[in-house]
Amino acid sequence: MKPTRPAALAALALVLSTLVASLAQCSQGKAAAPIGQEPKPAVQAPPADRIRMLISGSMQGRLEPCGCASGQLGGLARRMQHVGEQGNYDLLIEGGGVVDGDTPLDAMKLLTASQVLFAMKWRYDALGVGGKDLLLPRADWSMFLAGAPVVASDLVSDAADWPAQPFVQKEVRGVALRVAALLLDPPAAALAGATAVKHLPPAAGWQRALEGAAPTTRRILLVHGDDAAIRRLVPTLQPAPDLVVGVDRGYDAPTAAPSRVGDVPLVFAGSRGRVLLDCWLHRDAQGGQIACELVPLAASRTVPGGGGDPQVKDVILAHRNDVKAQGILAQMAEQRPTASGATYVGSATCGACHPTAMADWQKSKHAHAWQTLVDAEKDPKRYGWPVTAYPDCVSCHVVGYGERSGFRSFEETPQHADVGCERCHGPGSEHVAAGGKKPLGLLSGAQASQLCTQCHDYEQSPTFVYGEKWAAIRHGREAHQQPKK
Repeated sequence: MKPTRPAALAALALVLSTLVASLAQCSQGKAAAPIGQEPKPAVQAPPADRIRMLISGSMQGRLEPCGCASGQLGGLARRMQHVGEQGNYDLLIEGGGVVDGDTPLDAMKLLTASQVLFAMKWRYDALGVGGKDLLLPRADWSMFLAGAPVVASDLVSDAADWPAQPFVQKEVRGVALRVAALLLDPPAAALAGATAVKHLPPAAGWQRALEGAAPTTRRILLVHGDDAAIRRLVPTLQPAPDLVVGVDRGYDAPTAAPSRVGDVPLVFAGSRGRVLLDCWLHRDAQGGQIACELVPLAASRTVPGGGGDPQVKDVILAHRNDVKAQGILAQMAEQRPTASGATYVGSATCGACHPTAMADWQKSKHAHAWQTLVDAEKDPKRYGWPVTAYPDCVSCHVVGYGERSGFRSFEETPQHADVGCERCHGPGSEHVAAGGKKPLGLLSGAQASQLCTQCHDYEQSPTFVYGEKWAAIRHGREAHQQPKK
């Protein structure tokens, strides 16, 4: 072996001394954690003033899914079951738009929704006012919502029975929460007549809602209007809201991620109560801060009947039976003229001149649409209530319900049961009288896909694709009616 040189020893000593010095510097302060036990990053505590809210809006009279197809979302029974299971919401908000019309059925729906939202164990803290809500008879609207936390900051009425307030306020763990509501485009009918309602400009309504509020009060604003109008409005409001909830019927589902308009967070509620927003709100130096999660109200996979709060289900069942007992189906029949002024003649009349099309129709499910309601009504596992007397269900399984000369009941107008020719082509009396020389085309000149989605919409037929379904009902003209080449 060769002896180690002095120069090599000196170099080795220098390296070792440098390494020792480095280790000494690293060991100052905390001792190094053993491998595999490195300290985890500190978890930031949530803000002490944050509040938890459940937000929805634009129910449009959907007390529960119609049940025509599996996989449907929503329903008050499932909603209240979710609220009860969570048990720790600080604020329950229904943005408004509870009903979708001004019929006797809509009035009964408002009464039922009011019972569920305000008279049971888990009571809602605020209900906004939508345009169609105001179209109901004032006596019904006021009576059914008497004592409920109805908010309409920009609507003023001198009527003694007017149920709406400029705001509602609640204190949660020492934090004051104030909820206001604006209706950007109220229906003209609601602003006329002896019981007229005065509509304030949005800024005036906002100031009315904040009267007497402390600067520390959290400000939550519900706004009925379209997306663009709401975004234009938000920067004009002073002081700025901590949160704006838009109620725009164009949103089938809520926005999962809030957007910001300036320093104000903005979310949109979905429609029909299908998917709710579970939100946490707090305030920092930059204003309101919010984090949200979607809550799809799906049926239970294990509970027969889909689950849902049993007491709420009983209330809705009573509503369904009351609709039959009060004869609402007959009350809402033949309430408006047909669009063309013609009358309905029935599919059998059409078949006399269109035998090929009639044969194709008879092989389709449309020709048995009424029977599906009858069968469903007999099946207690599926319905268990008089579905053949419920207008929302009947209207999609017959011809011309609600129009003069259209379906009234199966006993009175069996020729208009099922989804027949005139459901898509319109009433045929003038076409028949002209010997077919006055063409029908499609009802009101609509696109075929638009006609289909009047009933086969995103809720009632979640998997509906027009291009695929048309093949099942495809039919054409008779040979002698084909255009000449």
